[in-house]
Order: sequence, then C-alpha cells, then structure tokens
Amino acid sequence: MRRFLDLIIAFKEYVALTVFVAASLTMIAVSRTTDVMPLRAFATGLVGAIQSTYAWIPNPIALERENRELESKSIELASEVGRLRRSEAENRELRRMLGIAPHPDWKLRAAEVVGKTTNFQRNMLTINLGAKDSILPGMAVVTDAGLVGRIYSTSKNFALVQMLFNTDVRIAAKIARTRVEGIISWEGGPSLTMRNIPKALDVQLGDLIVSSEYSSFFPAEVGIGTIDSIAPEANSLFRRVLVSPSVNLFRVEHVYVIVKDIGKERERLELEARAGNEGKQQPK
Repeated sequence: MRRFLDLIIAFKEYVALTVFVAASLTMIAVSRTTDVMPLRAFATGLVGAIQSTYAWIPNPIALERENRELESKSIELASEVGRLRRSEAENRELRRMLGIAPHPDWKLRAAEVVGKTTNFQRNMLTINLGAKDSILPGMAVVTDAGLVGRIYSTSKNFALVQMLFNTDVRIAAKIARTRVEGIISWEGGPSLTMRNIPKALDVQLGDLIVSSEYSSFFPAEVGIGTIDSIAPEANSLFRRVLVSPSVNLFRVEHVYVIVKDIGKERERLELEARAGNEGKQQPK
C-alpha cells in the first residue's frame, strides 16, 4: 500500500489530470443543457471511431467467458451424444433379442445385467431379477446368440449368474452337424474346452456346438459356440477341441432367463438310482 501511495505522489500531476478529465466527461454525459449537446455528440462519435478502429483487438475477459460457455456446451453435447449412442446400441440389441425363437415350453423373462464379478476362475453376472420374479437357482440364462450361463443364487430382487467362463460349470453338449457328444467346460483363456471327443469321429473347424438333451440344467439345442481349434491329446484316443463362445460374455448387457421346471423329478430319480447302485456295491 505504501508503494502505491508513493507512486501516486510521484505522478500526482498525471493523476490529477486523469481525474479532472474523467469528471469533465462524466458531467458532459449527464448534462442536459443545449450548449453541451454538440460536444457530447462529438465525444460520442470520437469514442465510436476509436472503438471501431481497435475492435480487432481481442478482449481477454470476454474471450475467457466465451471459452467457458463453449466448454460447458461442449461437455453437455458430448454427454447427450453418449446417451444417444447408448440408447441406439441398446435398441439394436433389444430388437435383435426380440427375434429369439423360443421353445414352446420356454417362458422367457428379460433381465438387465447390473454387475459383473471376474476373479479368473468363477466369473459371474448380476441381473435385476430375483426370487420375487420366480427366478430359481439352476435356471438357464441365454441371449439371442446363445447360452450365457445358469442362475447360481437369488435374493428378492437380484440373481447371480454363473457364466460359461466359470470353472464350476459343466455342460453336456453335442456337435449340431454330426450329433457327436461331449462335455463343455472352461479352463481359462478366451475359449471353452469340449472333451471326450474320440479321434475317429467327424469333427471339423467351424462346427456349431449346442447343448445336449443330457444336460440337467440347460435346455437342449441352445447354441454354445463354434469349434476354432482341434488337436490330439497326448497318449489318448481323444481330441482336445476348443470352442469359441457365441456370446461375448464380458460385454453382454441384456439376457433372458428361461423360467421353467429345472428337472427336479429327473434329478431325484437319478440320485435315487445312484444311491441304490452304491448300496448294492457295499460288502455284506
């Protein structure tokens, strides 16, 4: 503050002149006398000419304000474009899923994927259907492209889905073209493994793999994937067949749950038969 006062004192003549000129111009601007009118008109014209001459010089304050406004509009537009693109993609997916041809016995419930759990062994999805929607553990989950997995557990409003990329999932499957049977499982990596395929049977790259009638949980004839690799297993009569899933499991957003009886009667009968066989084998 002291330095500012010293500066004013050092240039007191210029400061006084500036104050008097400003006061004079103010008095001219507010004066309503006819004698001052010509002078006011001249001053106005002079100021206008000066502003017109130097109008090309950018105003930093105005430019900063304009930039802020443009940046805000840009963010709003980008957000709106993102919402429109997501809506468009969702509409395409839902239209495609509406084209699924359900089995006469199927009752489909549409669900949205609201969460994903990936731990490299037991990958799961969370969907927004639960026990109040008649969803039970063991029910199959599909899209129009094929099989996604099965319901693992439920709460009132949500359910966990075991994806095909889960080491606990085993599926009885077959090759659609030749009806060769095998077991689908996941051992890590981007592909599923189909085992128990003898070397002598007809298996080709690109063959479609579907679920088998022998599956306890999954309905038959649901697409699982296509064969993308065939190799002999060492010291074995079987082949190692790798299957590329039909569904992009880590990008799926909408699914169907097949709400149907999951074979409790069949499961009980098979358990009783196994228990009976084990009882017969015990030594007396």
